[in-house]
Amino acid sequence: MAKRVKTLDEVPVDPVEAVKRGLMRRGLFAVPRQRNSPAKSHKSEEKKDHERGKGQEVSRSTDEQEPGEVHEKLIEITEKAHDILFTADTVFLFTLIPDTITLDREKLTVIDRYFYKVAKVTTVPISSMISADVSVGPFFGAVHMTSKYFIDNSHTVKFLWRKDAEEIHRLLQGFIIAQEKKIDVSDVEKEDLKVLLHDLGHGTE
Repeated sequence: MAKRVKTLDEVPVDPVEAVKRGLMRRGLFAVPRQRNSPAKSHKSEEKKDHERGKGQEVSRSTDEQEPGEVHEKLIEITEKAHDILFTADTVFLFTLIPDTITLDREKLTVIDRYFYKVAKVTTVPISSMISADVSVGPFFGAVHMTSKYFIDNSHTVKFLWRKDAEEIHRLLQGFIIAQEKKIDVSDVEKEDLKVLLHDLGHGTE
């Protein structure tokens, strides 16, 4: 039970604290802020670290790929590049050292040979092909190709056998049409792909 105070003499007075309280009431003395307890401060820091780590994990998952995924993707593209769909050389005598044109799932390669062991190799992705035209005669043919990666955007391979010129033209046209229709042909078997692209690129004669 609290003891009732009858006189001021019975109340212990601290002069310093009394003056301080008076200055506080008049706004002349700042009220001291309560410091957070060490336990509360520690929990706050742990929460910030957790949120910071969570944000970094989200950033890594959206901006980066795992090294294993990149490695597997590169292996898959390399294997597809080994699926040669077509290759042909220009006719000897008309070109002293025959040129070569090669088409695989990922790219088109043209080798222009100028002399023994002297050549210019041009490689462009299939996805960059814009158009392909063919000019044929009784025995020979020439393929005119357009790509944004060719010098002057075009390249011509002359003096192919007629059947080779027609075949590469149809395959290229098939690829171009498939890309325009946004058809993914990467999982189609090699032989089936050749037949389908040949039929897709076959025009009326």
